Amino acid sequence: MSTRATTMETCEYEHSDSTRDELLSSLSSTSINSLFDSGSQFYSSSTLPGSSTITPVVSNEYLECQRNKTIDKLFQPKLKSYKHHESQQIPEDRVKVVVLLVGLPASGKSTLCHQIKDFVNSKTKYGCGVYNAGDVRRKRSLAFNDANFFDPNNKSAQQDRDLYATITLNHLLADFDKIDIGFLDATNTTVERRHKMLELISSKDIPVVILEVESIFSDFNIISGKLNNADYINKDNRMAFQDFKNRLRHYKSVYEPVTWEELDTYGDQVTAYVKCTNGGESFELTKNKEVEEREMDDKKNGVEESGFWYFKVLQQFIDQYDESVGIEYRKSAKEFRIDW
Repeated sequence: MSTRATTMETCEYEHSDSTRDELLSSLSSTSINSLFDSGSQFYSSSTLPGSSTITPVVSNEYLECQRNKTIDKLFQPKLKSYKHHESQQIPEDRVKVVVLLVGLPASGKSTLCHQIKDFVNSKTKYGCGVYNAGDVRRKRSLAFNDANFFDPNNKSAQQDRDLYATITLNHLLADFDKIDIGFLDATNTTVERRHKMLELISSKDIPVVILEVESIFSDFNIISGKLNNADYINKDNRMAFQDFKNRLRHYKSVYEPVTWEELDTYGDQVTAYVKCTNGGESFELTKNKEVEEREMDDKKNGVEESGFWYFKVLQQFIDQYDESVGIEYRKSAKEFRIDW
């Protein structure tokens, strides 16, 4: 992975029809949910319950009746066939994009991917979907997952969290007959988890490129936004606030930010790394060596634009970000504060 950086600034299962499931999905779509009320400039009809991309999940009843089947058969929906060979040239517009989000809870990950989804779906010819691992966990869990569920020393819960991430990613990959860009909206805070997700992607015979997008909020107190998170429906605000602080403490204890050394171990498997800081105050886009070499060859051969359609879309999003939502989003984030 090159060190050159340019700083600039959603299967085979049916979506749930229940009001509760739609509510859970909409509430988990952003850390600062009030910013997406219909009166806000962040509002988009594509983020409303019933029209947003709701992470497809398997019902508890289905899991119960299938409990004797293997995990592999149960949680891997049948994927469309994308047979190809190493030497086969894949048309540019046929390549799909997996975006692996990285970041602590309340770091703006979900907000960012929904902003990109709205931009892609409304301003380009491509389709984008968001697949939230928290939605899968909430659907699968029979009880409230308090902060203890996120304790890294809770091995049983760790296995469940890994499983929920795997289910979510499998549904994302299975939806590539309907979308072009899929966001795996999960924390992916450790190198081990990211490796697992990359291994799963590489095991599928699908022509995809992988982008890692890390979101970091260092200055804003947006933890209070989690009071509206789907985990805390009908919960006392003080309890919810303290529980989420404890959850965040668990995540911080194991968080491993993406490093150049880690990216180097992926070789060309990860096409690019994007770092978003403080709600888009800065975006750093770093492409892998293969991409940079191709862009240099195109430039030498007089090709004005290289054929990486996803980079064009990403650059367009970055270029218009502040004007469309960025400035107001950061302002609202700074003002969104509850002190107990």
